[in-house]
Amino acid sequence: MCFSPCFLPLQKAPPIDIVLLQDPPPPKNFLLVFVALNLLPPPVGRPRVAGYVSQKFLHRFPRVSVFSEETDHFIALDVFTPWGSSGLNFPRSRVGNSYARPLRPAPPSVSPEASLLDVDYPYLVASDFNIHNSATDPSRLHPSKEEAESAPYWG
Repeated sequence: MCFSPCFLPLQKAPPIDIVLLQDPPPPKNFLLVFVALNLLPPPVGRPRVAGYVSQKFLHRFPRVSVFSEETDHFIALDVFTPWGSSGLNFPRSRVGNSYARPLRPAPPSVSPEASLLDVDYPYLVASDFNIHNSATDPSRLHPSKEEAESAPYWG
């Protein structure tokens, strides 16, 4: 996994507004800080998800950070644009980020249902659900238990 070299372009004012990370590898238990980006981590010591939001974006749009009470493996950013965005007339949109760690024998740390909420506004979620199915990689063998767990999501 590439972390520092991949983020070198972010040291200057980036042409992007939001960067989402799953299972970020914090060096020395601290997430990296960038001049042009604000860090959006969940309020825990070792976050499994994090996000960076550009200063330009933060100054243009009212927003609210959303953290789940059930898990620290999910964060979201609700953005309010009274005039709408992306050609749509919705005054609110959400960008979510989740990372589901398999916790055997318990269910994963965050379920797809908890991340893929049914809301009445635009919602984009970046996630690694760690759901393994032969439909995604037919050449790979998956244990029958993983196939059974993933079946509801592959219909």
